[in-house]
Amino acid sequence: MGPITRFRTKFRASRATFPAAAIATALTSLCLLLVWFEQPDGQQEMDRYGQALAMTLADTTAAAIFDEQRITLTVMANRLTAMEEVAGIAFFDGSNELMAMSGVRPSSASFTSAATIDDTHAGSVTVSLAAEAFVPQIPWTSWLLSLLIVMLAPLFTVMAIQFSTRGNRSLPIVSVPAEPAKDQPAYLLTLKLHNQRSLAQADQEQAIEDALTMGREVSALYPGLAVALQERGIVLLLSKREVSGLQAIYASMLLQRLLREYETQGQFRCHLTTLISPSDPAEASSITLASLEAKTDIEQNLTLASLAKANTALMASEVYTDLSPAQQVWAEGFQHPILEDLAPQDRFYSIESLPDQEQALINSQAEVVLGFSIAQ
Repeated sequence: MGPITRFRTKFRASRATFPAAAIATALTSLCLLLVWFEQPDGQQEMDRYGQALAMTLADTTAAAIFDEQRITLTVMANRLTAMEEVAGIAFFDGSNELMAMSGVRPSSASFTSAATIDDTHAGSVTVSLAAEAFVPQIPWTSWLLSLLIVMLAPLFTVMAIQFSTRGNRSLPIVSVPAEPAKDQPAYLLTLKLHNQRSLAQADQEQAIEDALTMGREVSALYPGLAVALQERGIVLLLSKREVSGLQAIYASMLLQRLLREYETQGQFRCHLTTLISPSDPAEASSITLASLEAKTDIEQNLTLASLAKANTALMASEVYTDLSPAQQVWAEGFQHPILEDLAPQDRFYSIESLPDQEQALINSQAEVVLGFSIAQ
């Protein structure tokens, strides 16, 4: 007996044939709809991105355009054109004269927004995007899934109906325990609410929420995860697999800059160290406070953060050694009487200001983050 004959013998036509065909057709159609519904549109995404970026730049640079700060505008344009999606940035004054430009000249994929200050037209900003960066990739996965659905949905439907008439012969489902998360080295940025006692309970909660919001913005630039410490502050875990020691310093300075510019009543101090994180902060969706307390002394880190000066990067020696010799020159040894009892064996360093090039990077990142926060 051939394979086709055996198949016909086992799955004979019956009164269930038509219902099986109808169910298979409905199941196939539903699965295909789920696979292909709302496929990404490159043009729509490019228009949304270009308009939002142009409006944000116009809002954040209106004062610089009005004051004709060409160097500042050029630096910002150079920073933005380093992004894959941005092909060029151009700033124009109120007379539509070019003030600063980086990248290609305006093209068909350009977006322009007027820059105004108190209803006064200061100039305009033109953003040119790289159209190839927004071209949707060929959905090979969707095509493969569609092929499998068309081939397997009818077969599974017929088999389910046939076996349902013979009783339940399904095998028990054996659950496989998930592999436990592995410890990963990370930087730990502790942000202490310095004026906690002078704030009302509602203001404390709002200040922590503001810090958590800005912490998530920073962790989008430097991969990591923000965790709230109730009314005391927050911690920001940065993956050492993706973030260098210098970038951890950038994150500390950027977070403090954002909170200075953001409308919050909280005043914050920072301390930067390392730890073995319960999981990779760049991939984890959440990390509990209890698991962090098992890896580091949260209370001691909060106390160390409270010793720092405002707008400085206070760091442990582990972070200092991750910097290059040229970067270590920026830091000075940090001394405080309480350290003799709190951490007598440890050494600490503080960076009170960054060189002009690094500070310009922090400023441009802060302007972009705050601009998009306002636009949203």
